[in-house]
Parts: sequence; C-alpha cells; structure tokens
Amino acid sequence: MITIGVVDDGVGIFPTLYKLKSVVPANFVGLIDQSKNFSLLNKLTLQTLAKGYLEFLQNYGCDAVVFSSVDLTVAGYKQLILTTDFPIFGSEPPINHATTYTVSSVLVAGGPSVKFIRQPNVIPCPMPDFPKLAMLGNHKKIVEYVTQTTAPFDGKFDCIALAHSSMNMYKSSFSRVYPNVQIFDSLEGVARRLRKKYKKLPKDESEIILIDTQGTDVTATFSDFLQ
Repeated sequence: MITIGVVDDGVGIFPTLYKLKSVVPANFVGLIDQSKNFSLLNKLTLQTLAKGYLEFLQNYGCDAVVFSSVDLTVAGYKQLILTTDFPIFGSEPPINHATTYTVSSVLVAGGPSVKFIRQPNVIPCPMPDFPKLAMLGNHKKIVEYVTQTTAPFDGKFDCIALAHSSMNMYKSSFSRVYPNVQIFDSLEGVARRLRKKYKKLPKDESEIILIDTQGTDVTATFSDFLQ
C-alpha cells in the first residue's frame, strides 16, 4: 500500500485526511507545521516552504504529497508540478466551482489574503481568527464568529466558498448560520483526482500518523481531532 503525505499548518489537515482516507487505498502521514501561518505568508515564502515540505516527505518515504492548505496550493503546488514528476496534489480554491453554481454572488470566507480577490460576483470575507478558533474546537464560538464576520453581507450572496482548510472541518457551523445556502469546500477536487489515480476497494484499510517538521510523531497530541 502506498503512503501519502498531507501538509497543513493546523487542524485544517484533519478534514483532508478523513476525506482522502475514505476514497484512497493508502496510509497517510500528516505533516503539521504549527510554527507557520500560511495565510500570513507571501508567495515566495510559501513556494520555498512547499519545496521543503515536498523534499521532507519524499525522504520520509511518501509516494505522493497533498497540500491541504489552499494558500500553500496556490503559491507552491502550481510551481512544483512544472519542475517534478513526483505525484503532487493541491486543494483548489472552491471559488470557480461556486461561481458556476450561482447566478448572484459568492461569499469567499478565508484568511487575510482573500481581501485581495478581484472577481465579478465575489464577496471577500476575511476571517483571520478562524484558525485559532478551529484549534480550540468550540463550535458555539465558531458559529458566533461566522455570524459576526458575515453580518455585513447577509442577504447579498447565495453560496459560500470556504478558502481556508481549517474551515472544511467546520462546514456544519457555516450551515447552522446559513442553512439554506450552498457551501463549497476545497476537498472534493483533490479527492476526485486521487480517487481517479488510486482506486479504493471496500476491503482496503489505512492508517494515519501525524508528525511535526522534526519528524517527531505527534499523533497523541491531536487525538481529540482523530476519528
């Protein structure tokens, strides 16, 4: 069975791991770099980090690498696929998918960088505190935060695109605030491409381990987030 490395800067890695585990016959190594906040880094820094994570997971024995973070995907993945034949997969921003769905406007919830989005029918909604709230795992506070930050745009959109990996874990919290609004995340695209490349059978089992950038097993540290 192959081993797939998955990279993120926080708990956004978990919905990616759960999604991939359900569709791909592989063991997974989750690399969590909590020393970084990808949403706050510039493109050049993210490109350098992406190359380093790829080399780290290749040396760790991974047969493919997935960038769970949308920011890391946008900055690093698209450059790396031009320079290597190694299987790399990125979590795509769900904006394009969402804009084909709607005839009105898309609210794009994400990190600070979403404020620079300039597309027709797109409403950027930065939520800089979301990753910290996601780490705490308090759904009530997350619902309150989503309600507060989206209030200025209430009634102006008919779907939401989640542009930060940590938001994928709390998709239900967005649904609680907007139960009649279609919500798109960044997971389906990467799952679809991996499913196409690696077929899964019902009998296939897999395991997940988590490591930090030193290669130390931190699975027990995140046991509350592992299903």
